[in-house]
Amino acid sequence: MHLRKYQPTDFALLAQWVTSPALLFQFAGTDFTYPLIQKQVDSYQATHPDRLFYMACLPNNEPFAFGEIIPQDNNVPRLGRLLVGDTAKRGKGLGAIFVQLLVDECVKLYNCSFIELYVLTTNAQAIRCYQKVGFRLVADSHFQLVVNGESFLIDKMLLQMDHNSWHLP
Repeated sequence: MHLRKYQPTDFALLAQWVTSPALLFQFAGTDFTYPLIQKQVDSYQATHPDRLFYMACLPNNEPFAFGEIIPQDNNVPRLGRLLVGDTAKRGKGLGAIFVQLLVDECVKLYNCSFIELYVLTTNAQAIRCYQKVGFRLVADSHFQLVVNGESFLIDKMLLQMDHNSWHLP
C-alpha cells in the first residue's frame, strides 16, 4: 500500500465517500458543508497551500482513504480529515495502515518527533485506530466545539517517535 498526493480528479471519489452531513462533520469539522462540492475543496486548498492532501491506495492502485497533513508553527505536524472511504473497507485495519503511511510522510517531510491529531471523543473506532499506531490521548486537552447549537467534545492525540526505532510495520 502507498500514499500519493490528492489530485483534482480524485474529488468525484471523495464526494462519493462523503454520504451524509454527519460523516462530513466527523471527518472534516466545520470547514466544509454538505454536500461536499469541488469548489469548497479548491477554495480550502487555495487558502491553505501548505496543507497537503493525500490518498492511500491498495497494491492495485485503488484509492481507499483520504487525509491531510497540516504543518504547524511548533514543528509538530497535525493529521486531519482522515477518512477510509468505502464503508466496505472500514473495520479491516486499513485505517491504521493509512495513518502509519501519513506518519511516515510527516517524518520524511518535517523530521519531526511528534505528530498530533484531533478526534471527536465519541468516535471510539477512530480513537482505537490511532492508538494502534501509537497515538495517545493527551490528558486535559479536550475542548468543546458548538455547531448549530449542538456541543461536541474534541480530544487531542499525540504520537511521540524515536527516530532510531521508528519504521512502518
